[in-house]
Amino acid sequence: MNYIRLYTLTHKESLRFLKVGAQTVISPVMVALLYFAVFGGALSSRISEISGISYLAFIVPGLIMLQSTSNAFQNPSSSLIISKYHGTLSDLLTAPLTAFEKSFGYIVGGILRGLVVAFCIFITAFPFVDEIFPIHPWWALLFLILANASFSALGVITGMWAKTFDQTAGISTFLITPMGFLGGVFYSLHMLPPLAQTLSLGNPFLYFVDALRWAFFNTGDIPLFIDILVLVGITVFLCSITVFLFFKNWKIQE
Repeated sequence: MNYIRLYTLTHKESLRFLKVGAQTVISPVMVALLYFAVFGGALSSRISEISGISYLAFIVPGLIMLQSTSNAFQNPSSSLIISKYHGTLSDLLTAPLTAFEKSFGYIVGGILRGLVVAFCIFITAFPFVDEIFPIHPWWALLFLILANASFSALGVITGMWAKTFDQTAGISTFLITPMGFLGGVFYSLHMLPPLAQTLSLGNPFLYFVDALRWAFFNTGDIPLFIDILVLVGITVFLCSITVFLFFKNWKIQE
């Protein structure tokens, strides 16, 4: 593993989203502001508390996870599909990068974008919510890194598979967005009917949100060790797939 090569690709992927910060950072923060305004104004008077937590405070970890993972997915998927359109993706074949280094560079670029978005939304929440600082800040950071790594790896897989922007947008619209909104961002698992609770347990995003909510408030709907097991398992699985696909140069030579 060559650290200069790792740094070069990671630096390139990081600069790519920082140069268009209005689209990649400010846009998701504005979306989060709208959620705070709409849900805070419409529901906070009807749902005062969930598990002893004010409703606005309750949705903050979910919104952070929703927006950060969505952006972590979009960073490598858009980068790879743009490279296909420009005809530069084949340059990866001649670049002195191993499969692990290629995976690492694209995935870390997505992680960094997700963390920047998460931090900005966290700062944005302060005018709306009192005492929102996480009880377990280092656990919160670890959970965000793992979740963003898994969605960034999914973005790499999608970017390598897709041939058009419509296909990447389809994954985001029909998989990422429903998985996020049905993953306990705006409600507790115990607020659902029994059948819906059982079905929700098959949604991995539920465990991501629940883990981050535990880090903020020291409480969750699911045992913490199960949240961590799902987070680590999915992250390792998806990251391993990206290394394998880069090793096979899957779709890169087309």
